Amino acid sequence: MTHRKVFDKSKLKETETKFIALPSDIRHYIHHPKITADMIYLYGLVVDYYNVNEGYAYPTLYTLEVAYGKVRDTISKHLDVLKEVELIDFPEKGMYFPLVPLPAEEFFVKYPEANEAYKSAIKKRDEKLLSGRERMQEYRRLKGYA
Repeated sequence: MTHRKVFDKSKLKETETKFIALPSDIRHYIHHPKITADMIYLYGLVVDYYNVNEGYAYPTLYTLEVAYGKVRDTISKHLDVLKEVELIDFPEKGMYFPLVPLPAEEFFVKYPEANEAYKSAIKKRDEKLLSGRERMQEYRRLKGYA
């Protein structure tokens, strides 16, 4: 283990550390067929750039190119997907409104293909867990432990 401290998000006001808060309801968006983990990070950047006084985020594509680590064409396409799934809104590129993600129940009703992908991921996980348990039981039986 390193000597670095554990990041304690409960003490953010006590430190100078910046923290991009992501709403917990963003997690299920990963099951949408058009959304990637990169895009969820991009959403987080838009949230981080949101200016409460102005009422919107206004990073340029050049700013996002550095912060996001992707070229402007890719960023533009990813922003369009985020707008399509209603995580952000913008009247024009460069002026963004981060929107609150839908709760899981609403999200999965609105995007049934995401619900199917989620169910499939749960099924695969459960199958792997069961297979691992069965292999361990067989191993223990063969070694005379069971």
